[in-house]
Amino acid sequence: MKKAMFILLSLLVLVSGVQICSAAENEPIKLRFSTSFPPPTVSMVSYTAKLWMEEVTKRTNGQVTFQTFWGGALGKPQEHLTLVQKGVADVVLTNAHFTPGKLPLGQFEYVFPFGPLDPVIVTKAKRKMFEEFPQFAADLAKYNAVQISNSSGAVYQILSKTPVKNLEDFKGKKISLIGRYFGRWFETIGAVPVVVPAAERYTMLQTGVLDMDLLPIDLFYAFKIYEQATNYIKVDALTGNFLDLWINKNTLEKLPQKIQTLLLEVGKEVEMKVATEVVPSWSQKVLDNFKKRGIVFIDFPAADRDKWAGMLPDIPAEWAQEVTEQGYPGWDIVRRFQELTTEYGYKWPRKWGVKK
Repeated sequence: MKKAMFILLSLLVLVSGVQICSAAENEPIKLRFSTSFPPPTVSMVSYTAKLWMEEVTKRTNGQVTFQTFWGGALGKPQEHLTLVQKGVADVVLTNAHFTPGKLPLGQFEYVFPFGPLDPVIVTKAKRKMFEEFPQFAADLAKYNAVQISNSSGAVYQILSKTPVKNLEDFKGKKISLIGRYFGRWFETIGAVPVVVPAAERYTMLQTGVLDMDLLPIDLFYAFKIYEQATNYIKVDALTGNFLDLWINKNTLEKLPQKIQTLLLEVGKEVEMKVATEVVPSWSQKVLDNFKKRGIVFIDFPAADRDKWAGMLPDIPAEWAQEVTEQGYPGWDIVRRFQELTTEYGYKWPRKWGVKK
């Protein structure tokens, strides 16, 4: 009798334990999300994060929800790496270029002048690179962050206050841009690069401080650059995967394993959906809007684009040497990215990353 009672009590404790565990597995989870980009109603960048959040909430039957802070409500662009590192935000949508020097490999595709224009090619190549080179994840781990996704923006083009029909027309013009490398492009052809956040460019164009702006075309729309620069120069600079969605490492590891897996799986799925559906449709929406507004469309000559590529220094080789000296496999990264994008269908205007 005592033995039977012991077995019964043991079973009750076991069942109770399972119920407690189950309750913990299914308790509501609310994650704080932050970005410096405008709300998803006007920004394709933010819309991509909204897709991910909505899909996560849907697949968890509402268990995981998000408290969202758009437009820099929690901090400036350069502060978002710290926000996720310290857990002020659980998830951030940001850009590694906002914190130069902290993530030397971040958005490495930007070192390649006139790279692929197809977001699918860049997305597939970068995902493969992340798998082959553990240094990407290791760098984020230094800042207590884990990558959820790295999605594509639209093609970089130019809006100018005056028409630009050839390389000569760039001489003396002040152009706003971001990062270390685009400036090198424009110095080579006699333009004056001005590194400034996208949110500040409208006023600088309005007051004559700037003559033109280089941005992914969706951000022209988000920041209303078209109101101040009415000539659309189809220069086809490149497509960059600058949409970094990161989660605080401690936050991730405290979540149930099935939720951890889901967050990352949905990140990969949304990454490809952005490349195949969101970027093309949003880009077309912006271009249609420009046509209705009377924006002047100018196709930059392909011959001048090729000439421009040939004039530039071998920036990828410089970058490869720089990061190699910091302990990264720089030359392998430069070589592999060109191999993969060529395999996926891109024809490079010249070979980059040539050792001398």
